[in-house]
Amino acid sequence: MSKKSKSYLIVSIGVMAALAIVFDVFSDILPLRMPWGMKIDFVGTVWVLSYFLYGLSVAFPVSVITSLFIILVMPTGFVGGVMKFIATIPMFIIPAIFSYLPFFSPRSSKIFQKLPLIIGVGILANIVRILIATILNLYWAIPFYLGKTSEEILSLYGGLIPLIIFVSGLNLLQGIVDISVSWFLAFKFKLSTMFGTW
Repeated sequence: MSKKSKSYLIVSIGVMAALAIVFDVFSDILPLRMPWGMKIDFVGTVWVLSYFLYGLSVAFPVSVITSLFIILVMPTGFVGGVMKFIATIPMFIIPAIFSYLPFFSPRSSKIFQKLPLIIGVGILANIVRILIATILNLYWAIPFYLGKTSEEILSLYGGLIPLIIFVSGLNLLQGIVDISVSWFLAFKFKLSTMFGTW
């Protein structure tokens, strides 16, 4: 079967989505969970790995399927699924945008083998992630999950700066895990050579 065939991509979406779901369920068995439902896990790692191996045509559907599973099945529900999706997609959307720059020709996942490039892209992706996650946590996710106003949340965390530091630290840690683990699997363990399609 051709690695670029529609059947191969559909199977890849199914396998990677199932793997991400298994990691999400496993993180509930041995959870590293924040009070409002955020988890440090390897779900996003599978999404980024899907991008490195197959591109957006697989990474995006995998992220949507996993998020729907979290929303419909997991205890974190709607907040957990939406926040996981919104906070994690910059980790592969930012690299995708970089891959379309004119000096990366032809487009290939191999461009991300270069450590300086993936570090730079990872830093930018984490900055975007932290900005989005901080705003959503302050004005929607934490207030919605805990049933408190944004002002009450700020008081609970001791002000805006401590909240930003807290949320940024968690998201930075998760972002580093998502990028670094998937990069090692794709390029140091040669999964991109064995299974990659672009």
